[in-house]
Amino acid sequence: MSQKLIFLFLLSSAFSFGQTKINSKSETYTSRKELYQIKYNPDHWIKNPESQNWDVEFHDKYNLINAYFIEYDYFISDNKLKSTIEDEYKEFGKIKNLKIYKKTINNLEVNYFTCELNYNSYLYKYQGFIYNGKGGSIQIQYGAQAEAIEKNQSIIDELNNGISAIN
Repeated sequence: MSQKLIFLFLLSSAFSFGQTKINSKSETYTSRKELYQIKYNPDHWIKNPESQNWDVEFHDKYNLINAYFIEYDYFISDNKLKSTIEDEYKEFGKIKNLKIYKKTINNLEVNYFTCELNYNSYLYKYQGFIYNGKGGSIQIQYGAQAEAIEKNQSIIDELNNGISAIN
C-alpha cells in the first residue's frame, strides 16, 4: 500500500512539474536618458547591435517583424501626432487607415497608432505608440507584412508590456 502511495505521489509530482511554467529569461535595454527600460525575451526578440536612426532596434526571431524605439528631446503634441507619423513613412508612400487612440501600457497613457502601407505590391502594417514623459517623447513602432503582424501580435504585446518608466 505504501509503495502505491509513493508511486502516486511521485507520479503527481512529475505531472505537476510538467505543468509548471518555466520562467523565460529576459534581458533589459535602458534608454539613453535612463528614463525607460524595455525588458524583452531574447527567445522572441533579438536586439540589433547597431541602429542608424533609432536608439534601439529589435526583430523577431524569424526576422519578419521589426521594432524601433527612440527617445526624442522634445514633446510631440496630440495635434502633431498624425503629421509626425505620416512624415515617418513618406519616403515609402502614403499610409492609409491611420488610427490613433489612447491606451494604457504599464501605467503609461500612450497614443497608440495603427496604419497600413502598400509598398512594392505588398501590404505592410505598422503599429506602435508615442508617449510624452519627463524628458520628452518616446516612440516604439512595429512594422511588417500584414500577415506577419497578424500572426505575431502576441509577441508585439509582450514587448509593449516590457516597456516601463524607471522611477
